[in-house]
Amino acid sequence: MKALRILTIAAAAAGSVLLSSCGCCTGEAKAPPLRPLPQFADIPVHSGK
Repeated sequence: MKALRILTIAAAAAGSVLLSSCGCCTGEAKAPPLRPLPQFADIPVHSGK
């Protein structure tokens, strides 16, 4: 009985890995690439001393 439970858990784990949405098997389109971050100018900081 214990071996059946271990086998069932192992089969469920293997099935979840195979059925996970990796995009390769589901036909989903890949996500678009991210846009580059804007380039900001540095703010000049003057010490008050």
